[in-house]
Order: sequence, then C-alpha cells, then structure tokens
Amino acid sequence: MKLRQIFFIIISLTVCLFGSGSIGFAQMPFIPQAMPGAGVSQPAVVQPTAPQAVQTGQQAPVQAPQTQISPTQPLPVRPGVTSQPILQQLTPQQADALQHLTPAQRATAESVMQEKAGALTPEAIEALKSKPEFKGLKPEDIIKGKETLEKMDVEKKEAERKDAEKKEPEKKMLDKEATTADKKVIASETEEMSLFDRIRGVGAYQDISTSLRPFGYEFFREAAIRVITDRKDIPVPTKYIIGPGDEVKILLWGRVNAQHNLIVDRNGNITIPQIGPVQVAGMTFEDMSKQLITQSQQIVGANIDITMGSLKTIPIFVLGDVRRPGAYTVGSFSTITDALLMAGGPTGIGSMRNVQLKRKDKVITTFDLYDLFLKGDKSKDAILQAGDVVFVPVAGPLVGLAGNVKRPAIYELKDKHDLQSLFDLSGGIIPTAYMQQIQVERVIKTERQVVVDIDDKDFTKAKHFMLQDADLIKVFNIVDRQANVVFLNGNVKRPGKYEYKLGMRLKDIITDEKEFLPETYYDYALIRRIEPPEMNIHYVPVNLKEIYFSKNIMKNPELRPQDTIFVFSKWFFKDRPSISVEGELRRAGRFQLNENMRVRDAILLSGGLTTDAYYKEAEIYRTDLKTKDVTIHKFNPEKALEGDSMHNLLLQDRDRIVIQSSLGYAYRKLVHIDGEVLKPGTYQYAENMTVKDLVFTAGNVLESAYLENADVSFQFIEEGKNASLEHRQINLKKALEGDSEHNLVLKPYSRLFVKRIPEWRLEQFVSLTGEIRFPGRYIIKKGEKLSDLIERAGGYTDKAYLRGAQFLRVRVRELQQRTLNETIARLEKDLMAESTLRLSTAISAEEVSGLQAQQQGTLRLVESLRRMEVNGRTTIRLAHVRLLKGSEFDIELENGDSLYIPSKNNIVNITGAVMAQGSYLYSDSLAYKDYIMKAGGFTRYADEKNIFILKVDGSAMKVAGGFMNWNSSNSRWELTAFGEEIKTLEPGDTIVVPEKLQATAWMRGIKDATAVLAQVGIFASSMNYIFK
Repeated sequence: MKLRQIFFIIISLTVCLFGSGSIGFAQMPFIPQAMPGAGVSQPAVVQPTAPQAVQTGQQAPVQAPQTQISPTQPLPVRPGVTSQPILQQLTPQQADALQHLTPAQRATAESVMQEKAGALTPEAIEALKSKPEFKGLKPEDIIKGKETLEKMDVEKKEAERKDAEKKEPEKKMLDKEATTADKKVIASETEEMSLFDRIRGVGAYQDISTSLRPFGYEFFREAAIRVITDRKDIPVPTKYIIGPGDEVKILLWGRVNAQHNLIVDRNGNITIPQIGPVQVAGMTFEDMSKQLITQSQQIVGANIDITMGSLKTIPIFVLGDVRRPGAYTVGSFSTITDALLMAGGPTGIGSMRNVQLKRKDKVITTFDLYDLFLKGDKSKDAILQAGDVVFVPVAGPLVGLAGNVKRPAIYELKDKHDLQSLFDLSGGIIPTAYMQQIQVERVIKTERQVVVDIDDKDFTKAKHFMLQDADLIKVFNIVDRQANVVFLNGNVKRPGKYEYKLGMRLKDIITDEKEFLPETYYDYALIRRIEPPEMNIHYVPVNLKEIYFSKNIMKNPELRPQDTIFVFSKWFFKDRPSISVEGELRRAGRFQLNENMRVRDAILLSGGLTTDAYYKEAEIYRTDLKTKDVTIHKFNPEKALEGDSMHNLLLQDRDRIVIQSSLGYAYRKLVHIDGEVLKPGTYQYAENMTVKDLVFTAGNVLESAYLENADVSFQFIEEGKNASLEHRQINLKKALEGDSEHNLVLKPYSRLFVKRIPEWRLEQFVSLTGEIRFPGRYIIKKGEKLSDLIERAGGYTDKAYLRGAQFLRVRVRELQQRTLNETIARLEKDLMAESTLRLSTAISAEEVSGLQAQQQGTLRLVESLRRMEVNGRTTIRLAHVRLLKGSEFDIELENGDSLYIPSKNNIVNITGAVMAQGSYLYSDSLAYKDYIMKAGGFTRYADEKNIFILKVDGSAMKVAGGFMNWNSSNSRWELTAFGEEIKTLEPGDTIVVPEKLQATAWMRGIKDATAVLAQVGIFASSMNYIFK
C-alpha cells in the first residue's frame, strides 16, 4: 500500500465518519506471612525482620509454652553488593576478592569481619558527630586503631607459640588525613566577640581581621538622638544672653502682690505692668536682673524676684563633611556635640579631631571628639548661640590598626604621629600580641606599596617609629597554644585538660579503674599524638585491661605534650541491647533493654495498651543471637500487667513483643448510608439501631432529600455459607417521625439510600460571545432551542458574520476525542506494519536508509496527532431568528454549549505547498488560483490535483473532482440552509495545497501532512450525532 493512498484513506474515513466538525487546537519485597488462624503448634518459617509475619486471626489453643521455629533463609542479597561499612575497612585488593565470593561465602566473611573488625554502632557514629570531646576523631581512625591493637595481640600470641625472638610489633600508622581535619576554619562572626574572648582565642599566625571601622563613628550611627530644645532642669547661668522668645518671670510681693510671665518680643522688650516696656535683648541675665530691680523701685513697698521661664530656640548651621548638612533649630543650651548628633555625625572623610565652631565668620574654638570619647572631656564642647556654624573639615592623616590590640580601628592622627601614641589611642595591646613582628603596610609617595616589619619585643621602638597617612599596622598573635597540656576525653569521670609533666604516663592521669565510668570498653583506648617536626598526627592504641586489671606496667604508655586520650564506651563497638514492641500500644517502637527488664516494664514503657488491644494472648518473638533461630513465647498481657511471673516474662536482647488487636477476634459490625445526608459513609452498628438513628448519626437529611421514598437493603448470612440481599422501600418522612412500620430496625451491614428530589436545582448554562447584543452566560431550561436563547440575548449585532459562527458542545468534544484516539491507533498500526514489511524486504543501503527515515517520520506523525486537542466544534448555519426558528439548525441546547459569532474577517488564508504561505485581502473577483499566484505559485512537491478549501464554518470543500466529493453539483461537503447562495471562496476561508507523499520526501512533507490533518482534521461529529 502506498503512502499517498494511506494518507487519502485517512482523510476519506474521517470525513465519512464525521462529516462537518473540526478540531480545535488548543517493586515491593515479598515477605511470607502466616495464614490467619494457623495454630502455633505446627512448625513455621518466620522472618525475624518482618513485623507482618504474624497477622491478626483466631488462634488455636496453645499446646506448648514455647515453639521452635526453623531457621530462616537470609533475605536475598544482590550479587556483588557488600555493606558499605565493611568495604571501607578493606584494602582495594581485599574488597575485590570479597566481591568474587558466592553470596553464602560473602555473608560468612562479612559476619566474621563484623565481629573481628569492631565496626562502630550507630550510637558510636552519633556520638562522634554530636559530642565535642570527640571532635576531630573519625570512625575510620577508631577502627584502624582497634585493628592495630588486635594485630599486636595476634602477633604476640604467635610469637609465644613459636618461641620466636621477642620484639615489639611495629605499630601501624594511620592516615595523615586527620591533619586536614584538625585545621580550624575561623568563620566570620555574626556577633562581636568580647575582649576576653579575643584574648583567649588563639588563631593561626597572621590570621587577623583587617575589616576595620573608623573610631568614634558608632557614637553617631547607633546613639538614640534626642536633642532637647527646652531644658528646664538646668539653672540659667548669669552670663546667659537674653533674646527674643525668652520668657522672663517676675514675682512681686509686699504692698503689691503679682506674678508676670513676660515674653521678650521681636524688638527685644518686655512690658511690665505699671512700669512699661523695658529693653532687655542683648543683656546678660545678671545685667537684666539688676535693671529690673532698679525699675521696680518705682513701686513703693514692693519686693521683686526675677527668674527665667521657657528659653528661646536658636538657629544654627551644621556644615562640612557631615551626613545631613543644613540649618537646624536647637535649644539655648545646645552644644557642638548636640548639633553633630542632629546632623548624623561626620561622614567617612569628616574629621573627628578638628570640629570648628564659627561665630561671625571667625573660628572661636575647635573641639577634638577623641577627648570626649577617650577621656570624657567636654570642656571644649561649647554652648551654641544663634547664627553659629558648626563646621567639620576633611579628616587629617588616617591609619588603620588591626589585630591584637584592645580597639582595632581606623584612627585619625593629630599632634603625635608615633606608633606608641596610636597604641595608646587603641587602649594598648592585648597579652596575645606577638611584638617581635609588628607589620606596617605603607604607600610610598603614591608610587608603590611596601611592608615594614618592626621587632619591638622590648617595647622601646614603638615611640620612635613615625606613622604616615594610610598606614595599616598589623599586630599578629602568638602561635604557641597550651604547649604543656594533655587532654582526656570520653567515658571517664573527670574529662578535661591536664598539665603535662616530663615522664608522665597514662596512669598519672587516670590513677586507677575507679576513674572510669560504667560500661567502659577496657580492651581498647586511643591516644592521638602530634609528631614533630612535620606535626603529623599518629594514633596509639592502648589496652586498658592490661594496664589497670592485669597491672602490666609495660603497657602503661608514656605521654607527650598535646596528646589527646580517648576512652570509649563499650557501646561504641556493639549494638546496645534492645527490644521492640509492636501492635496495639500507645507508643510502639524500639526501646533499650535494661537489666532484669520484663514484659510489664516494656508495656508500660511504650505507654500501655490501647483500648483495641487483645488482653488474652500476645507473643514474644525471640531470636537466638548465635544460630539466628526464632522461637515464639505466648503470654497473657492482662496477667503480665498484674505481675504474674508465668506471663510477666524476663526479656532478652532482640525480643519482639507483638500485641494483637481485639478486632481480629471479633468482627466489626458496620452500617452504611448514602445519598442526600450531611455525612454519608460507614458507621459502627449498635444493637437495635433504627433508620432514624442512622440518619441522625449521619448528620440528618439535606434539603434535597426525597422523603417520600427511601431504599433499605439488608444482608443475611445463612449458617456462614450463603449471603443474600433483601430490599425494602420505606417512607423516610414517617420513619423520621418514629413510625415503626417505616423506622425499621437495622441489622449489621444494612445500607440506607436517601434519594434526591428529581431535577433538584438542575442548572444548565450556555455561553454566548462575540457579535451578540447582550453576550454572557445564560441559564437555560430543559428543551430550550438555540433561536430562543439568541432572541433572549437581543439578537445579532450589525457586524455579525453568521457564516463564521462557531458552535461548541461538550458531548461532541468527548466523541471527537474518542474517535480521534481510535483513528490514531489504527493509523499507527497500519503505517508501522507497512513500513516494517518494506524494511524487511529492502535490498540496497539507500533504500534501507530511506525506509528508516520513513519509519521515524511515521512515529513523529502519530506523536503529533496524539498531541492534538479537539474542541467539540460542530458545523452550524445561522440566519435571522425568524428564519432560524423551526429549521433543522434550531437545535436543542445542552449544558456547556458555547456559541461564538465573529465579526466579518475580510481575509483569505493560504497554506501548504506554496512559495509564501500567508493571509491576503478577500476580493469577490478573485478565484482560489489567483490567491495561489499571490503566494508565489506551487512548490516542486505540490499536489495540484487535491487542493481543498477549509470553509469559515468548519466544513471542507474540494475544488477539483475526485473520490472525496460528496455533492455532485457543488463538489463540496456541506449542509445548505435557508436556500442562500454559497460561494466557493468566502472571507475567512483557508486554501490548502497538500504535498505529494513519497518515501524520499517523507521527512520534508511530514510537517505539512500533520498541518493538513490538523486542519482538515478528523472531523469529529456530524449533525446526525447531535439529533440522535
């Protein structure tokens, strides 16, 4: 079958099937389980690791207190997979040899290695991560040290057996990787360290921070600025200058008693009753008081007292290199510091040591803020007057001081430029300062940067070394850190830091066995040692048992400075004994096994039994740690909790307690309710439960419930052999009123169905969009016609293009999609079968290559078809509402229908095998061939005999004769309506020129073939389906 024929059969089939629609684009492991109800007297195979091994079920009477369970086979292990901790302990050669063993041999080897190599337990790994005393000690270091100790023991025994020459076995050295692990990274601190912390913290040499801030600037950045303009708590000095705005309080007593609060006006006067205006502006407070006393003598027999009330505010200026320069209004007692605070302080280039106060264009004083910050001296912090200017010039020489001084910062130099004066400004050096190398980084005459080292061990050179602008002085720290110490960590009573003394040995620090904590692992301890001169880290294994219990003084190792001794708990090297509790307990899980722990203790430790627990019988699954055999022990939980020794059994390591549910021994009886109730579902059955009770349990009926009739189903089980159903119709309204004839007594597994009132709030909507007078989403009634809805929406607008109307239907879209999927499946099957057959009979390499390309093209075509989405469009003819009524196109509407009426689109599209695909203005005088010429004519592979037109209404029209024609008169697929004339080419139509489909042109034509299929489409659903 040729590809061209297949292509046209696809189009033919789709058109014949649907006629007048279009497409819109838009592994769990197996665990054996015991059978329910199986007696325990029969041998069974139980997986020790499978909690599901015993399920709930009725148990046969216990025939023996203990039942032997045959050994279980190990869980399947994938060939070549070995546990990671074991592989980490092996050399590459050993690991490779282990991988080539059989699974059984490998399991045996791993078991032996696990016991001999002393792999760390999860508890040990967690301790290494979380406890600071084990910081820097890695698991492999412990394991290798333990291996070294064991190797030494083996060699010693071998030497004694052979009576060979005695020599101490050479100790294996561990990896040097620990050196890197011991290096400390000094992280950037989020909080500023205290001075004491800085002194105590010793880092790497020359590892100091050069991130410095200018000294004193924090005062202005962090201070809470509150400049009070009216200070009433400060006495007014006698030299205070009176000015406009000041309040003068005059108290008269004697022959005349009066009090006057007088404000100095703009002219500088105050007006005193019975005396008149008095000029006071420009006077000091003392001079004003004398003048007013003189004036008061005019009042015979009167005494006068003069004080100041509210004081005036004064305008000042803060200028220069400050953060917020400008004019400010401040109080009369404001100082230079107050003004700087209001202006935000100096900028990064503003001087802190030469703040100028200018009055009447003259500098009357300068203020060094360092005097305030370092000495608390405010003698030069002058009080401001109206019109004063506080000016901050550019800073003088700046030098940075970093490292081991009390106040590292950037300082401004003023009079003294020597290094000692800089140290004094910073508060001095700290004890960790290394004075043999004080380093100064200096810029020489804007040309180069040099480094100057100063050896001032005797503290004599600093006062003679002169600094320059932009110098950076670094004071490094000492590097010798606690050279005479030995550290003791781990499972001991008094861990910590000890002074090292010459000739000191381990027993000098741990004097006897009483210094160890319980559960100490005496067979192995570890000493981490730093070996000069390379400062490599070595590990020395120690046998504590021989030192403290065998009293072997030869095994008491000599210590060296900086040694760190690690004493381990025995749980570092083996799992702590534990039990697991499963089933009906409040906090089931795994717990540590304590000495003399019994069943009762385990149950209480897990929170006690739940209400669903089965109290009569439970099991303990016990694993023999050597043979791995599992045995089951039965006990009565109720009696165990009472302390009965026959049931409150003593527990062993790896015991697994399983408490069964009582629901496994008594079936749970349920009833069901569905339909129009608040909470439909399944509920617990109760004796003598009625229909009314069940409805109440489900939250009562809804408003939509049909109360005249409900359906009740009963299930009967006949002697455990047969089950049957019985249905009863009841009046739910009477049942809810308590009528016994309808309020039936339910049985277990009964089901009540509450029906809904027919057509309860059945709302259906249709959308009208486009050129409709009142577009929107309209609710419709059952049986409503399209013409009725258009009429309700006000009809069409004047711009409506009825030929291009698009009618979408949900039911049609579902049918289109289903048919499209079926057609794609058939297409894929046919094309792939044809291609495979031809590929199998191909001879030449060129033919094989072409057929393979064709096969790939087929797959891509099918995939592109699968990505298509249909929209449910159905071809429909519209006309004036009067003509539409009663016609075959006046269809009955359904929920979800959508009608879109576009405005007239005066464009004709052309696509396919033409030189220039595109859109062109429509003209009545042009035929389809004229538009093809506008598009540059046909391409080389154009199929000129199969040109067709996609009509604006969604139908398709063949422009030339052929087997696809339906209508002999018009040569088109169409449903004519209302007798109007239908033209071959209309506005909105698309002219499609397909390509010839040939094997050699498949990959080039696949895109166009897909486009044609997408537009001609699998025309989903004809009008016939709508009216079915």
